[in-house]
Amino acid sequence: MSDILNSLERGFIDAVAPAYLARAKAPCPERVGSWRYQSFMPLLHRLHGTLTGLRSRHCLIEGRRLVWLQGGNPAGEPVLLLHGFGASKENWLPLLPFLARRYQLFIPDLPGWGESQFCAETLYGLDHQVARLAEWAQQRQLPPLHVVGSSMGGGIAGLFAARHPERVRSVTLMNAAGVAGNTTTRFERGLQQGRNGLIAHNLKGVLDLLTSVMENRALALLMAPAMYWEMVSRRHVNEHMFRHLLQHEPAPELPTFAAISVPAFILWGEQDQVLHVSCGDTFKTLIPHAQFKRLRGVGHLPMVERPRVTARLLRRFWRESRGAGRLDIAAASDVL
Repeated sequence: MSDILNSLERGFIDAVAPAYLARAKAPCPERVGSWRYQSFMPLLHRLHGTLTGLRSRHCLIEGRRLVWLQGGNPAGEPVLLLHGFGASKENWLPLLPFLARRYQLFIPDLPGWGESQFCAETLYGLDHQVARLAEWAQQRQLPPLHVVGSSMGGGIAGLFAARHPERVRSVTLMNAAGVAGNTTTRFERGLQQGRNGLIAHNLKGVLDLLTSVMENRALALLMAPAMYWEMVSRRHVNEHMFRHLLQHEPAPELPTFAAISVPAFILWGEQDQVLHVSCGDTFKTLIPHAQFKRLRGVGHLPMVERPRVTARLLRRFWRESRGAGRLDIAAASDVL
């Protein structure tokens, strides 16, 4: 990789990791080790399952329980949806009614998140999560997938596509983590001061978090009470896992975003207050053949804020990618 590409790949980690790790308060080891999962989210997806037909599945990866939702059209092209930091598979529920009739869907709780088992002794860097995802896909003998990742899940999706192209039909990076833009956000500046806006310690912190990831404030106010307990109860665990993301950066000897050869789509909410839309430009530089679409009036979570529009854009991209060979998609950059 050239020095320029290497600099682009490392921009975010170099700008944030040293300052954050030096200034942020470390999590309490006892609370990290004693934490146990409690949430109403499984009830939510059971209720939603009436509409989407998705069912919960589980298996063991590295001896730990991994849980995912599976369903949709069993004859359709397979789609893998990867959630972001502090989130779970349920983040994708608003999108599912627009995909389930045409596509076979796989929606995991990434290892350590949601219903998937967390272990204080396990490492949760991006490389570790990509390797576990590959083991899961191999274990389930999954065909090549359309992989979509949001935020942290976007970083995992990109590295998975770069390192396991035989398992990927296409990859979509949705407000994806992993690179820096040319403008820093309030969230990024907070990290440099040792504050993490994605980790809530009280109800106000939950509301602040939700209003930072969604442009729709009314939706954030509606969701805050329901999300309060799970977000606050996980605060020490989330800090523990965030530190792993910074401490265990992607290995330079392994393929990274610039090595992506499958059809690629960069999708970004223009009002993202977590990862500036200019991060999409960085990804576009690293993946020149990628399509790039900006969404007006949308923040960090397009699938929650504009599920119908997001689904339409994904379906169009997947249709176009069927006839595209690796590195053969015509680049496009426009605003919706």
